[in-house]
This record gives sequence, structure tokens and C-alpha cells, in this order.
Amino acid sequence: MALDFEVDGLTRSAHLLQAGWTVFEGTKLRLDEACAMDIRSYAKLDRTAVTIHGIGEERASQGAPMGEVIDAVVRALAGRIMIAHAAQIESSALHRAVQKLRGANLPLRSICTLALERRLHPNLIGSEAYRLNATRARYGLPEYTAHDALTDAIAAAELFQAQLTRLSPEVTLGELERV
Repeated sequence: MALDFEVDGLTRSAHLLQAGWTVFEGTKLRLDEACAMDIRSYAKLDRTAVTIHGIGEERASQGAPMGEVIDAVVRALAGRIMIAHAAQIESSALHRAVQKLRGANLPLRSICTLALERRLHPNLIGSEAYRLNATRARYGLPEYTAHDALTDAIAAAELFQAQLTRLSPEVTLGELERV
């Protein structure tokens, strides 16, 4: 399952503002199971982050309660491996939210398309070279407008599918988790 969160910055105290996910099997995205949910927040949001993802304080105040969104994400993830570009962000955010809301540690398997791309195309120059859209371009995938959680999740799922075509058929998902 590809997952993306939109957040109010990249600090540990940043607020989750939106979750988007889609499941896929092989080369088929199951968009009928795709979901995007705004997450309620009454915090004063970082202006730079708001400019990037477009989720302002008024929209954030209308979102679903954090527990409802996190429970939906965890239900959708059950029995699946999380795929994300820069997966440490989603993984850390999800772990913190589950710990805070439910007092539990979430067993989570994940594969990072960013780390995989660094393995497939090492030594590219510049920090922009490994961004999601730049990486997708190397595989001939279309450019999407970034910073909407569902669009970014779909983009990561498609990227992962394209990356798999560059790997040996003997590579296992377990090996990709350790990349």
C-alpha cells in the first residue's frame, strides 16, 4: 500500500494534516480502495508548509479527528507493506500517532522508493535528482502536481512498480525493505 502524509513541516512536532493511500497488486492500482482524508488540526500552521501543500488553518480545522484517520490507515495497511517516497517520514509519523493515540507500537513493514532509487541510480548530482517527480521522469512516468497526499501516494505506487522492472526477478520484498 502506498501512503503519503502532508505535514506542517519536517520536525517531530509537526502536525499531520492529510493522509492519502492506495493499494496495488502487481501492476494494478486499486483506485477503488484509494482514500484521502484531511486531519483536523487547530494549530497555528507553518506558513511555508501551507504554501507548499495548500492546507491552511481553516481547512485543517474541518478535517476528520486524528484517531479516525489513523485507524483507517492502520486498517488499510493490515497485512500489507507500506510503500512511500522518503518512507521514514511516513513511518515515523505513523508510529508516533499510533503510540500517542493507542499507546501501542505498530508493527510496520516498509519500502522506501527514495532509498531504492539511490540504489538503482547512485551518484546523481544535486538534491533535486531524487525528488519524486525527478525520479518518476527517469522512468517515463508523467509529472503530477505534488503535495496532495493521495496524488503523492499514487505517484509513489507507480514509481515502485516502474522500479521493480529494473530489478532482478529474484529480488524479494524482504530485501527491498532493507535497502
